[in-house]
Amino acid sequence: MAEIELKFQVPVHQRRAFEKAIAKKKAVPMQLWAKYYDSPEQQLAQHAIALRQRLEGQRWCQTLKAPGQHHFERFELELALGPDEPEQLDLSLYQEHKQAQTLLKQALELKKADLKNTGLELQFETDVQRLIVLEQVKDSAIELAFDQGEVRTPTAQSDIYEVEFELKHGDVSDLIDFVQPWVKRYQLWLDVRSKSQRGQMLKNQQDILPVQHQTPFSLDKHDSSSRALAKIVSNCLTHLLPNATAIADNHYQSGHVHQARVAIRRLRSALKIFGHWSEQVQPEWQAQLAELFRQLGSTRDRDALSESLMPRLAKAGSPLAELPASSESSDEIDALFRAPETVRLLLELLQFSQCTAHEDDQSLKKQVRKQLAKMHRQICQDAVQFEHLDSEQKHRTRKRVKRLRYSVEFIASLFEADAVKQYLKALKPAQESLGQFNDLVVAEALFQHEVQQNPQAWFVLGWIAAEQKHVLAEAQQHLLEFTRSKTF
Repeated sequence: MAEIELKFQVPVHQRRAFEKAIAKKKAVPMQLWAKYYDSPEQQLAQHAIALRQRLEGQRWCQTLKAPGQHHFERFELELALGPDEPEQLDLSLYQEHKQAQTLLKQALELKKADLKNTGLELQFETDVQRLIVLEQVKDSAIELAFDQGEVRTPTAQSDIYEVEFELKHGDVSDLIDFVQPWVKRYQLWLDVRSKSQRGQMLKNQQDILPVQHQTPFSLDKHDSSSRALAKIVSNCLTHLLPNATAIADNHYQSGHVHQARVAIRRLRSALKIFGHWSEQVQPEWQAQLAELFRQLGSTRDRDALSESLMPRLAKAGSPLAELPASSESSDEIDALFRAPETVRLLLELLQFSQCTAHEDDQSLKKQVRKQLAKMHRQICQDAVQFEHLDSEQKHRTRKRVKRLRYSVEFIASLFEADAVKQYLKALKPAQESLGQFNDLVVAEALFQHEVQQNPQAWFVLGWIAAEQKHVLAEAQQHLLEFTRSKTF
């Protein structure tokens, strides 16, 4: 009842070659017409649940889909309805399926007696010509489904042109190994939008995916360290991939870029702090993530400064109302997440998130405490000599504080909630003041380049210098206050 699939978009300039490759596979065609249902309040969509009736060739079926344990895994329950088009949607079909009942009742706020009378309405339809290729890879069966068609409402329509690779049975690693050559040859890029999500956006007249923030998750104290790391990486990818999809599709806002950077930073922190927990961590991942973060960085830094620093400068009477023009390349960042090397990295991380566990000599909590104690000591050592640290060392302290925060969030479920909350509360002032200081350093570099062309930038540099002294003093005080906090 679990569906495991990866979906990709095909660049326009690769479509002819891609279609020729599919034709050589002697694909089996199938016409798919689907009707998607939800409540007037779109309660199912709010829980990322899709409920449809679909004509597949000559037969109708009713399918319920819901989020699974991982981003590319979904709960799926398909029930055959026969050759005749159903007159209405019937949720009583799920009376014998406890998991389906639970999902629907929670989303629709139903009582048992209400399962037949839900008031669900048709939201949108999809009409797709699918070409299907079934491949055997080692002991795994993989279905390649190439879809062309449209999603439509009574007032709008949007084209569908995508390819899905579904693991019918077998090992996820076989699925990802099978996909990689297709990504390299045809420059396919990952798209986590489902057809139901695209239809819901069309109905609601939304052009842009919602910004994805990090979501809570839990570790089990009985997890091995390698399994715990795989869960952490999976959670980071759940944070990253929807934002990466929005950026790759070139329909994004500054929030998508910011959250993509946060997700990448969380990934880097997890691999740096806990990477030794698994032999399957590849050493090149850190450098690849760092480069991806760097290329996203300048865009987000400028957005952040425009939103936070420039209004404060205006209040101080600055003669300059805007940031200096960027001297960096104006390459569009959407290309970053369509690049085959980025897609390959994301697939490798997805594969790692499924890795099998090994046995540990020490409990997970004991290993975590040891790692956190080391990070705590490093920050305390920096705190007592912070005013004497050079710029690079201050920057290192800021990164250590951020890594500690992310690490605590990763493992929080293993410990008493109040103790974790108090610890993070003690850390927060230092993180915020160090972040403000970093913003000032970035702004200073921007305006130093501007001085030669615009002497009015001296006003800004003077204000930044004075503000840096104030924020540095605050940061040192906050760090010293943190040294009095206790680990848990």
